[in-house]
Amino acid sequence: MTSVDTLDASQRAVVQLVLKQGKSYDEIADMLDLDADAVRARAVTALEALGPSTAGLTASRRAEVADYLLGQQSEAERASTRDYLAGSAAGRAWARSVAAELRPLGGTDLPEIPDAARAADDDEDEDGGEPLREDGPRRSSRMGGILLLAGVAVIVAVVVILLVSGGSDDSATTSTSASTSTPSQQQQQQQAQTSAQPTPIAQINLHAANGSGAVGVAQVLATGNQRGLAILGQKLAPSTKNGAYAVWLYTSPNKAKLLGFVDPPVGKSGKFQNVIAVPAGAAQYNELVVTSEQGNPKQPGTIVLRGKLTLS
Repeated sequence: MTSVDTLDASQRAVVQLVLKQGKSYDEIADMLDLDADAVRARAVTALEALGPSTAGLTASRRAEVADYLLGQQSEAERASTRDYLAGSAAGRAWARSVAAELRPLGGTDLPEIPDAARAADDDEDEDGGEPLREDGPRRSSRMGGILLLAGVAVIVAVVVILLVSGGSDDSATTSTSASTSTPSQQQQQQQAQTSAQPTPIAQINLHAANGSGAVGVAQVLATGNQRGLAILGQKLAPSTKNGAYAVWLYTSPNKAKLLGFVDPPVGKSGKFQNVIAVPAGAAQYNELVVTSEQGNPKQPGTIVLRGKLTLS
């Protein structure tokens, strides 16, 4: 995946005309004395360069989502694309990743990317997300599909980048590296990402540790010798100005390793979703826990969610 700074000048110009001036492909074609299909091809190629190459979407789907993000569809086409995105975790991952890259170009009014489709018999949730279930007769099958259905779209778009880059979870660093790499380095990175397909190898069900009713799940994904954790939590109290949630590898208060803080913080929906690299030596710990913290902790604070650590 590249950054907006490294787009071809003609591609960047087309995208800017669309996002900053609200031009259609046909209008840009008239301005530049080009065929409308050629303009669309430049726009789609630009968005393909901005998105993760391992998203698993066909070329036609990428072009469809590109048209949707750039506002170049009829009402019926927009509705069709929204339905597709609601039912495709990979599609949502690609769309959200590209949308994040487009904003510096003026893409502040990009169309909404829908949440995962919800089955008719699912519980209602205040922000339309897929509810996690702590118990019930369908728990086994439901929990197995949570990460595909509950809006954890970052798995395809972020875990691959995180694992290929050697475990850094700093998205800003990733973007900067892409923008300063030489063309050959970018090509090598893209080739590495293409060959690095994350494979789910384990699942950790997280249960409330304090009677709060919170619930969560973490999926362990592997690419070669690298491991990543895609974590989803729900029914948590919102973060406060001085309080935040953190993720730890845990055996005891004196034997624990901080993996990172939940970012963005938990809002009114009570949900979070994070992707975190698994460090070397993780197997020496017994649990994966989510804690409530004040400041920068040296030891885990109040455990909110916990589950037995399984890495394979």
